Amino acid sequence: MARTIFDLAGKSVFVAGHRGMVGAAIVRRLGGVNCEILTADRATLDLLSQSETQGYLASVRPDVVIVAAAKVGGIHANSAFPADFIYENIVIAANIIHGAFKAGVNKLFSAPPASTHG
Repeated sequence: MARTIFDLAGKSVFVAGHRGMVGAAIVRRLGGVNCEILTADRATLDLLSQSETQGYLASVRPDVVIVAAAKVGGIHANSAFPADFIYENIVIAANIIHGAFKAGVNKLFSAPPASTHG
């Protein structure tokens, strides 16, 4: 029997990046847990905007935040614009982490990246 490290039952869980490969898998897995799954698409929330991210997290006040959001591209795009990808992914992560802290989120998880490029 698997040991429960952190019980999500009855908690609200915001999955940033819910439409990506990793985020969608997390949402599917959470579907079997008695929790409220919160998501926001790009039209609703620009994770590159610190004020939007902080405002969203302050308004929904999730118990848990899972960071699975990232700018992704194909091999060519990643090779051609590596600094752009790194910069935007750092900004996204920093905005979510700081916004979660300011909103009083109890638990923050970061999903592993879907892929890495050398």
